[in-house]
Amino acid sequence: MAGTDFGHAIGLPRALSDLPLSPLVGGYGELLAAQQTIGSRHLGELLIPSGGRLRVLDGIFAVTGPGRRRHVGAEVLRSLRRDRPEPAAAWLLERLAAIQGADPAALRRILLYQLTHLLQDHPQGQLPATATGFGVDPAEAPALVRAAARRARLDTGQRAAAEALPDDVPAHRIRSAARRAQLLPPAGEDRPLAALLAEVAARAAAADTALAVARRAEEQGDPGRACLHYEEAAALAGDCPRAVRGLVRTYRPDPGDPGPPRSTLVPGGVELRWPRGDFGDTRWRVVRLTRGEPAGAPLAEVPGQPVGGVLLDDGAGVGEEIRHVALPLRADGTVDGPPLIAAPLSVAPAVTGAAATDGNGWLGLSWTAPADALHCEVTLTGPRGPVPVPPVVRAGPRESLRVDTKAPGRYAWVVRARYAPKGRAERGVLSAAVTVPVTVHAWPEPVLGLTALTREAGGVEFRRTGGEGAEVRLVRWPGTAPAERAELTAAELPPPLDWVVPGWTGATGATGTGPDRTGPGGANGPDASVPDTNRPDASRPAASGPVCVGHPPPGSLTTVSAVSVLGARALAGPSVLVEAPLPVTGLALRRAAPERVEVGFDWPGTAGTVTAVLIQDGRRTEFAVARSVFLREGLRLPVTPAALSVEAHTAPRGARSVLASPGGDARAELPADVAIAYELVPGARRGLRRGPAVLRVTVRAPGGAPALELPGFVLVARGDDGRDPRRPSGPSGGTAVCRVTGPELATAAAGTGSGTGTVERPIDTAVAPGRPYALRGFLLGGAAASVRLEEPPLPSLVVR
Repeated sequence: MAGTDFGHAIGLPRALSDLPLSPLVGGYGELLAAQQTIGSRHLGELLIPSGGRLRVLDGIFAVTGPGRRRHVGAEVLRSLRRDRPEPAAAWLLERLAAIQGADPAALRRILLYQLTHLLQDHPQGQLPATATGFGVDPAEAPALVRAAARRARLDTGQRAAAEALPDDVPAHRIRSAARRAQLLPPAGEDRPLAALLAEVAARAAAADTALAVARRAEEQGDPGRACLHYEEAAALAGDCPRAVRGLVRTYRPDPGDPGPPRSTLVPGGVELRWPRGDFGDTRWRVVRLTRGEPAGAPLAEVPGQPVGGVLLDDGAGVGEEIRHVALPLRADGTVDGPPLIAAPLSVAPAVTGAAATDGNGWLGLSWTAPADALHCEVTLTGPRGPVPVPPVVRAGPRESLRVDTKAPGRYAWVVRARYAPKGRAERGVLSAAVTVPVTVHAWPEPVLGLTALTREAGGVEFRRTGGEGAEVRLVRWPGTAPAERAELTAAELPPPLDWVVPGWTGATGATGTGPDRTGPGGANGPDASVPDTNRPDASRPAASGPVCVGHPPPGSLTTVSAVSVLGARALAGPSVLVEAPLPVTGLALRRAAPERVEVGFDWPGTAGTVTAVLIQDGRRTEFAVARSVFLREGLRLPVTPAALSVEAHTAPRGARSVLASPGGDARAELPADVAIAYELVPGARRGLRRGPAVLRVTVRAPGGAPALELPGFVLVARGDDGRDPRRPSGPSGGTAVCRVTGPELATAAAGTGSGTGTVERPIDTAVAPGRPYALRGFLLGGAAASVRLEEPPLPSLVVR
């Protein structure tokens, strides 16, 4: 088709004869970001419906079918915006409509720039089908492909320069624009780009001329004239580093000029605060100069405009010494008048969160170091002058330091952070000093040892060592007791024990209601004096020091801790375990068998264990029974028939506890197990007949003759007319056939020396009822209840 190949000046005014090297539109980066958000490969995809084609060689047309095409102008773009409610697409179409309305050739230039790079980046970009795949009309695809192949290829840096160049010139960043122009290939037939590059070169040359005049005036000692020419150079190239630095060197404010801005370090950067004055609607270009950077290095511009006379610079490098220069601008963006120059400022943030602490013979300081600080330097001054401080070792953002000192008085910590500029070997700069005053207070002397002893008169006796000159209290902590020598405040101490008599007798210093917890002794420490056993008859170890007395409530188990107090400060001391067990009551014994005795008593409160002591045959044997076992099974002890006694007491709950005022052991006695046994011994056989039966009564009294009086014995017979002999129910329930008196039994038992004796008596059958009859023995007399009767098998007592 004639006129559709590049190389001809066709189409709209300012049409191209070659593909563009730059989009030449301001804010192209924002357009590109919005395009990427909606996922379009190029902006032309927004302009055509699904399945449509795009023509760009002779204006922008959306082709929707054979012979049907629509020119895409500003009004069409606005109508498309109404059909695309997505925020990114709507914003993009509105922005394209504005661009198209301002310059009818601008949008076509942008589309050709994007399509050219798509084809050059595609591995088959030389084929018309590739262009067709990007939505280009087949009639224009071959010409577009050939033109894209002829146009110079731009690398990544060149593309960035071509796209950002249109933003520099309107903002009068001529030095930046000149640097970008040097990266681009010759403009060739791209006349708009060639005109822009010529404008940049002319303004850069004019700025160089003004700089040369300013330098000569400065060398001739005329700073005023030099300042005017530096200002002229800054107006021609607002980002010229030599012009701005020349202004800093030569500008001398008049007496009526506004003062300089004040720059201050704040969290997040540097705050630049304008002086009070009527600046109207002046716009500003604020640049940051850094000491040590090359004179020709590009200026670091602070983005944004001051709000309420305040601008935040968040790009200053930590460890640098900087200076801000604020250049007033005209409406067209050129420099208008002399600058406002702030004083030099070291970007060295001070430490934060500095807090001082003091303790028993020490001072501490903690702070948070800024992340970029090399290290922190700390000094300490006291009432007697400087105090040596160890070097600070960086160990994370929160650092701390501790110095031992005993002298009370006022001290002052001073901490500074040191920084070094990145990439340079200077020693760096120090931050502003942060001063933290602190007072070293007097602390009480610690309690070194605490002893608890059982008092014979009742209660428990406490003795302490240490704590001289301090108030010493005995307390019970609601939870775990603090470690000995732990530093506390008096306000956090629990109240003194109410069962301890206030005051320490024999104390050489201040008295109180209890000892201190800071010593190394205590119930489990080396200075504790605890009896070897928990029984009240244990040997009492020697004790010394001030004494106080306590009477803990029955059933209590208390960890008693000592605390030494001086004013508002306190030191924790050792502890002892004191127990006041409940007594055992209702103790009773019952011999269930000759070798078993049952022990009963009332369980003492919530005690866990009771200890029963069996005393028999001169030996003491302890038996421990747990509450659950006792309530479920009772307590049965193995014994011998001899007399015995049982003592019972509540076992201590703590292995090292000291018993306070324990009640006497519950005690019960049980006499010896005296038994009388009898049996019927058949008479000797005489021919065909037996002689009369013999009653054999045996006495067993452990330990010799029984201490109590023995009962008598009677054998009673009962018959039932020869049919069913029944056993007598009592001594009077039948006919007495034989008797043995108590003295006779006692004599028999004593005669053997072993406590066991036998008495034999023939049975008087003359008084017995007719056969068959049953015999049964009974004990008679007041001592019968204390003696056990052992009966033979029942069949052996029936006479037939």
